[in-house]
Amino acid sequence: MSNPYVQYLAGYGLEVPELDVAERFYSSFGLGVQHTGQTLELRTPKNPSPDIVILKGGAQKRLHHLSFAVLEADLPRFFEHLTQEGSTPVTPPFGEIRPGLWFQDPWGTWINLTPIQAPRVEPVKDLVIPGRLDRHLWRELNRDIKPNRLGHLLIFTPDFDKAQAWFERVLGLMTSDRAVGKVAFMAGGRGIRDHHCFGLINGTHRGFQHSSFQVNSFDDIGFGALQMHKAGYTDGFGLGRHALASNLFFYVRDPWGSWVEYYADMDKISDAWVTKDWQDLPYIWPAWAPEFWTNEMNANHEPR
Repeated sequence: MSNPYVQYLAGYGLEVPELDVAERFYSSFGLGVQHTGQTLELRTPKNPSPDIVILKGGAQKRLHHLSFAVLEADLPRFFEHLTQEGSTPVTPPFGEIRPGLWFQDPWGTWINLTPIQAPRVEPVKDLVIPGRLDRHLWRELNRDIKPNRLGHLLIFTPDFDKAQAWFERVLGLMTSDRAVGKVAFMAGGRGIRDHHCFGLINGTHRGFQHSSFQVNSFDDIGFGALQMHKAGYTDGFGLGRHALASNLFFYVRDPWGSWVEYYADMDKISDAWVTKDWQDLPYIWPAWAPEFWTNEMNANHEPR
């Protein structure tokens, strides 16, 4: 029998020094915020469960945990598989703030496998543009941007090749594309799915690089960027289109120096997809600095 595999990225956790600052930032981004004791639970309004982002107070901004969705029926198989890999699930010192299994990867990052009842089914959209005759489309555009769901997250790792092999072997993620020596994009689940839900960036130490939330269109990304600019978050990068995964993007810098992204129009892959290595730039436009690999865009702002 083949090893179990995760379905998609279900959420993540951060420690941040100022929860009120975090609440204002993510509320402006379009996420719903709920207070639970000394934590904030952030959800996409169109996809309220499971919790997407959990924020806890801390001395410095730091990645707290990762959460991946798995089929509930696979939990016993994962428990056995993780035990065989030397990552036996245990109760974390901060408690089981999400349901499912908890364990640490070889670098000390806590990972949660949260149960779901069925795989996510990716819609196959009709690519024909709706009729535009006798319409003022600009008057119909949604200007209050609230992301549909969490799409992906990238972290830094000092053991780039070993970390890629570990996430493939232990969590069943599939590497969809690599920029040699720089980044590995990884997909969850099987069948038709997003090009990636997780990724690793070669860095000097473990840390959170960016998270990305899916919206419907180019206009939603533009209005999201405008929404954040009006809220005072004026440091961003984009609009643009990535090379690997091909998605449209806009990044806005969070209050602690990292990034949160609106994205749309990502490549879908199937089980026939073949992993490739690339030397290309990570985006095809815009064609000016800052490039994604420079210190300006790609600095690891988390403590070692």
